[in-house]
Amino acid sequence: MEVILVLLVIYAVFLFVMLRGAHDEKKRKQRYRAYLKQLYGSFPETGQDAGALARIESGFGHAISRHAAGKNAAANQIDDITWNDLDMNSIFARMNFTQSSAGEEILYRMLRCPVLSDDVQAKRELERHVSYMMEEEEKRLDTLQLLDEMGKSGTYALADYLEHINGLGKRSNAKHYLCIVLLVFAIASVFLYPTFGVALLIAAACYNIVTYVNQKGIASTYVTAFAYIMRMLECADGIAGLGLGAAFSQYLDGLKAKRAQFKSLEKSAGMVLKLNAATGNAGDILFDYIKMLTHVDLIRFNKVIGIVGQHGQELLEIADCVGYLDAVISIAYLRAALPYFCVPVLADGKNDTLVIKDAYHLCIEHPVANSICQQRGMLVTGSNASGKSTFLKTVAVNAILAQSIHTCCAKAYSGNYYRIYSSMSLRDSLAQGESYYMVEIKAIKRIVDAALMDSANPLLCFVDEVLRGTNTVERIAASVQILKKLSRRGLYCFAATHDIELTHLLDREYDNFHFEEEVRNGDVLFSYRLLKGRAHTRNAIRLLEIIGFSEDIIQRADDMAGKFLSTGEWSV
Repeated sequence: MEVILVLLVIYAVFLFVMLRGAHDEKKRKQRYRAYLKQLYGSFPETGQDAGALARIESGFGHAISRHAAGKNAAANQIDDITWNDLDMNSIFARMNFTQSSAGEEILYRMLRCPVLSDDVQAKRELERHVSYMMEEEEKRLDTLQLLDEMGKSGTYALADYLEHINGLGKRSNAKHYLCIVLLVFAIASVFLYPTFGVALLIAAACYNIVTYVNQKGIASTYVTAFAYIMRMLECADGIAGLGLGAAFSQYLDGLKAKRAQFKSLEKSAGMVLKLNAATGNAGDILFDYIKMLTHVDLIRFNKVIGIVGQHGQELLEIADCVGYLDAVISIAYLRAALPYFCVPVLADGKNDTLVIKDAYHLCIEHPVANSICQQRGMLVTGSNASGKSTFLKTVAVNAILAQSIHTCCAKAYSGNYYRIYSSMSLRDSLAQGESYYMVEIKAIKRIVDAALMDSANPLLCFVDEVLRGTNTVERIAASVQILKKLSRRGLYCFAATHDIELTHLLDREYDNFHFEEEVRNGDVLFSYRLLKGRAHTRNAIRLLEIIGFSEDIIQRADDMAGKFLSTGEWSV
């Protein structure tokens, strides 16, 4: 009876722990579901950490290698200079509501590779999917919880793990089977030749354990990858069973077909996932010794390696499929968080006018909206901090959003499918020993080269302070010729400048707009409103006065500027 009571107590404790764990997990899921529900309509609370961004960029690089070849691989990419100019990492972080690594990589890929052709079916499908997730709250939350359980892939992207797995090559189980045969032979010898048999058994056990430890060191580094793959497959099963609406029928058919190829993987993966487990449980400790002697888990590991290595491409396709749904929900969350948005109207080669109504920048808390209707480029003038650079970035970012996630921070957007370039937030390169001017002209040269390319897509480019890195005379002369080159049909160059001379010299090629400020009661007030025409205010010297420069500097500078504007000559 005492033994039975002890066993009952042990069983009761075990049952209590199990039930308590299940209860705590249920509560955690309920709390997270409530958090996801509350988050809808607001922006993410945290930014993108450097480690996650490195993983995402690595996954993007692998995706480009898979989906494109040769020189055409970069045809529809936002290049590094433009991506950094527009601070697109901040844009990405602002809209990244994804729960999984696969979702992060797909959303990043969308932004980095805006579409360049009019695929009506793809646009309609994306719009149906986003609209469904905005309207169906319970399905949205169910999907997000599945994606959260799938989670992140760890330090590396899935493609990195698969690349490392392929590097292992084909692994044979012959050595492990030999260890089993040796162990069985040693055990049999104990009964036939006890003295020799015991010695042989000890030797066989030592050999098997040493071999196991060496091989496990290799295998254990891949457990994280296998765990992520299994969670991904479980997530795919969960999504397939959610009963999403008819809008997702084609998507679900594709997901199920890809998932069906990996039924055999589950049979071998369970033991592999426990390679790094260390519970301290007596049964598990005993089983660990059995594994060390028989290598049964390493045999399963090699089988899994073979399956994964053979079907790596299919695994990446499942990741893309699952990640797409995560990205769709992220777009839905973004739309709900914006003060207003529009679905862009894009025409493939049929629209020569870029129209944006009340556009604003995604990362500005209280933005001032501006509108444009352009059939050619524009020159934007105005003082520092008046809004020129922010305006250029607003137009550029909205063009990328239009061609990537089909969502614009504006009340209306219509235009073409543009190739988008910029030369804005440049710095000198100490590592390469290049001056600011050298970095600048290289950045502008790539835009000119893109403009001269034979392409069905018009070029939309943004240049902030053309050739600011050199002297006034040469800057104006070179700027005029470069901007003329960027003013032909099919080219839309939006350039900000302090050189009023450019607005006169390029009056036939560009429309003039400006921002202005007002100096009032010793303070500078900016409206951030885009106005037609060139800037006509001269407040740079007044700003010196506001900051506190002496009166003689202010007066003499004002006199010099006035004489130059009236005579065209400098006089000290």
